[in-house]
Amino acid sequence: MIPLSDKSDLEITIPNSSADWIESRIRGLCASLGDIDRRAQKTLRDEFVIGWIELDSPDHGVVDYWAVGVNSEYPIDICWTGDVWEEERAT
Repeated sequence: MIPLSDKSDLEITIPNSSADWIESRIRGLCASLGDIDRRAQKTLRDEFVIGWIELDSPDHGVVDYWAVGVNSEYPIDICWTGDVWEEERAT
């Protein structure tokens, strides 16, 4: 759990909690999350908030956005560039 400025907590799930890459990726996520969220909110028009994040490997994760007031979600795949997390580009 990461405490946020709005007094809420953000849940981050890492299926393999014994992995040696966790600390560097969490630091990178904390540094990258503001940029990821700003870009996502342009698409989502501030109608969604981050519900949870899962880092399922050293190089891939999902930021799951939840709609405010309704039962809807919008997952965004993220990838590790070696320095930061970024949204995966469609191929």
